[in-house]
Amino acid sequence: MTPTADTLHGRFLEHAAKTPDAPAVFSDAGVLTYGELDRQSALLAERLVAEGARAGVAVGICVERTPSLLVGILGILRSGACYLPLDPKYPDERLRFMVEDSGTRLLLTSVASRDRCPQGPTVLVLGDAAGTAGGPGGTDRPVATVPGDSAYLIYTSGSTGRPKGVPIRHSSCAAMLSEADRIFAECDLSGVAAVSSVCFDLAVMEIFAPLSRGGGVVLLESAVHLPESPHLNRVTHLNTVPSVMASLLDAGGVPPGLRSVVLGGETVRRRLVDRVYDGTEVERVFNGYGPTEGTVFCTFKLVARGEPGEPSIGTPSSTARLYVLDEKLRPLTEGEAGELYLGGAGLARGYLNRPRLTAERFVPDPHLVGERMYRTGDIARFVPGGELEFVGRADHQVKVRGYRIELEEAEAWLSGCPEVREAAVSVRAADGQQDAGSLVAYVVPHDGRGGESADRGPWLDSALQSRITDRLNGALPDYMVPETVVFLAALPVSPNGKLDRAALPEPPTPDAPTAVEAAGTPTEVALVELWAEILDRAPQTIGVRDAFYDLGGNSLLLVRLAKRMGQRFGRRVGVSDLFRFRDIASLGTWLDTEEQGATPDAITEARRRATARRSVVRGRGRPSGG
Repeated sequence: MTPTADTLHGRFLEHAAKTPDAPAVFSDAGVLTYGELDRQSALLAERLVAEGARAGVAVGICVERTPSLLVGILGILRSGACYLPLDPKYPDERLRFMVEDSGTRLLLTSVASRDRCPQGPTVLVLGDAAGTAGGPGGTDRPVATVPGDSAYLIYTSGSTGRPKGVPIRHSSCAAMLSEADRIFAECDLSGVAAVSSVCFDLAVMEIFAPLSRGGGVVLLESAVHLPESPHLNRVTHLNTVPSVMASLLDAGGVPPGLRSVVLGGETVRRRLVDRVYDGTEVERVFNGYGPTEGTVFCTFKLVARGEPGEPSIGTPSSTARLYVLDEKLRPLTEGEAGELYLGGAGLARGYLNRPRLTAERFVPDPHLVGERMYRTGDIARFVPGGELEFVGRADHQVKVRGYRIELEEAEAWLSGCPEVREAAVSVRAADGQQDAGSLVAYVVPHDGRGGESADRGPWLDSALQSRITDRLNGALPDYMVPETVVFLAALPVSPNGKLDRAALPEPPTPDAPTAVEAAGTPTEVALVELWAEILDRAPQTIGVRDAFYDLGGNSLLLVRLAKRMGQRFGRRVGVSDLFRFRDIASLGTWLDTEEQGATPDAITEARRRATARRSVVRGRGRPSGG
């Protein structure tokens, strides 16, 4: 039985049958056609069925961002199973929990990511004969897929300290894709940049919206790698967070053929929209909103050129029911702020293995008998014209550079560190945008080094912070690890004895260190000057062995640094080069090396260190959806 348009992948199969020679995936490895993607995923599906894949079964996929990732996802869907995305850069503890909690017994990977896979499931390696060929005699065939089957299972941050799985049905995905057709009817989807981690549901739209329309997926490591992609000129459509879009504009890294942009995950400001229209050839800018539990998005706003005022999050999609309700679930009038509730075709069933949490968040819809609605935890209001204005959160969930984070989960892991007696986590704004800032941890240390007086102000301790964050890096994704740890004698509390988050102090200004090893060559001196300008530091505080991200950098700033270095040294410098050479000494050696094929010892060592730490940089600045 061939999947229909009511499944996530059915329309891809229709295009593969009609136009097998059309390009489907553009990547650093080359171009994969619809026919090749169809053939490879079909062979893989047969093998998966032979290994026990079927409807209701989660199959993990732990693969780096190559065409094999898309082959694997499509192969899992065609086997009738749902895919569980596992980012190879996630900590072992996180991957192990997701596999065990989901009951995954079968896992796809690649040679490069094989050692990142948790123990337990049967592992098939893509590229191996056993991982791409059909079953014995080729007799196994993918089972039929029906709209009510789960298509994917994505884990989101959880307030209990454990992530929670959200299974999404094929019917919900099909409704989302149909709505995307309507919203993007006038947009060119021949080259959609796929920049979000598959562990975030925005990746579903990035991959399947173009494949459902015969378009192409431009597969990239992240949005900050756009300027150096060999397929930059093919990119026509981009989904990203405002902070990344601003960095691309700053660096002149917007693809020349880009014609439509979807911004989301952070507050979208009018000044950024104006910059996009005024500084590029983009014809349409959208503001999108939606939780994972509602299948990617539930509102969209086409932010017109020259439109006054700050953008709203738009009107409900045709597949969603949205209510603004008070604490008694009564509708509020236009202009009144209340909690936003979501229902409709995109609504998830609930959380995997979390019946109590499901009952709390997925409640009966009093406005429609027999239906349910999801408590988003977002505060919003309807404004004239039926549009929604986002006001804030009702709980302690935040979004930082597009990542959805439950502060309680980060706090739970912090409190489990032996160095920590009490902990709280907050977001400190950047450029006036609370959700474009960074995570800050507030810790009362176990050894009581707050001094004898509880009135002692906040302080920093780089050695103690390093021990704490090293522990967190072993359990949490990079984007959930606080960038700064502030130490307190006691956490501030309200009169009723609860944590007073509003009273958490601003982090102290770190003491400016003296450079341990100063710049010695003209190239190193120039690099120090560039770093100092971008990081807003005094040049004398930057040593040639300091790492960019250890001085407060992130991958968004690396985009600007790459552009400035290209201008200063008159040669092409990419973000990937800055991932490889993380300090000034190795960068200077690379820039001064006349024979580009040569690999001095300093550069070899820099590459080794960068490989071990590069995920830290990427996690701090790379958006992947919500």
